[in-house]
Amino acid sequence: MNLDLYRLLVFVTVVDRNGYSAAARPLNLAQPTVSHHVSELERACGTELLHYQDRAVHLTAAGHEVYRTALVMLAEQDRLKDSLGDLAQGRRGRVRLGASMAFEQQYFFDEVVAPFRRSYEGTLLSVRFGHSRREAQAVLDRELDLAYVIRWHLPGEARFEALQQMRLVFLASRAHPLAGRTKVTVDDIGEYGLITAPLTGVETGFYREVLRRSGLTGDHSVLEVGGLQARFLAAAASLGVIATFVPDHPRDIVFADLVPLRVDGPRTTVEVGLVRRDGDPKSRSTDALACRLRELARKR
Repeated sequence: MNLDLYRLLVFVTVVDRNGYSAAARPLNLAQPTVSHHVSELERACGTELLHYQDRAVHLTAAGHEVYRTALVMLAEQDRLKDSLGDLAQGRRGRVRLGASMAFEQQYFFDEVVAPFRRSYEGTLLSVRFGHSRREAQAVLDRELDLAYVIRWHLPGEARFEALQQMRLVFLASRAHPLAGRTKVTVDDIGEYGLITAPLTGVETGFYREVLRRSGLTGDHSVLEVGGLQARFLAAAASLGVIATFVPDHPRDIVFADLVPLRVDGPRTTVEVGLVRRDGDPKSRSTDALACRLRELARKR
């Protein structure tokens, strides 16, 4: 079977955009040309891959298999293109890291990113922050080389290497009424209100579960803001309290504009670790970054 990568791209775009006409625009093609490429791909596969019904695209069983494989092949093509571009620019390669948005903090750049960059100056490090499940899936889909995530509803096929516990902390600006108290209860935090992720966020259920474990039941949001750093800025403006995760016993972690509240009650923790693909060729730089994350966990 000879599968044309461009026709696979057209097919994936039709599925993702839910239609031939919708796929034609980003591909800069006419709608009949899009239909022709899909028909030729079906002819090469010897079976129907999709059908259009009730104003929506529906994949057949074979279509699901081709779509899944096409995503992998297209991701590998993009990776090869990036690798060749890196070599042309004089780089020794790149490492693509996906991290839980909980790590979108200063200490992570100081203790993980900066040491890696010093040791591997010729390697391009690409870091993105997002929801743990999405970053783990991206590793399986070969969009990322490594994921550093919270263990919560990860894909079943993801191989998770547990590294450390992180604990939930509540942060507020120095000017916040709770910041000067020697003891704060979760009821106090609920009364003053939390800055939270939007209810439509992928991991809203996870954070609400963690908050319930800490004793905060019900909805105590006074402001919903997308993105951890944006929530940090909102908290620095004294608009409410934010909850985030830090390594257990983070004595040396300093929050420039915020202070941890002295919350009375049991500690709430989550498990974090690495996700990698089995069977991939060894990469010295990816192994080094994974080792750096393991060392950081041991040091904590």
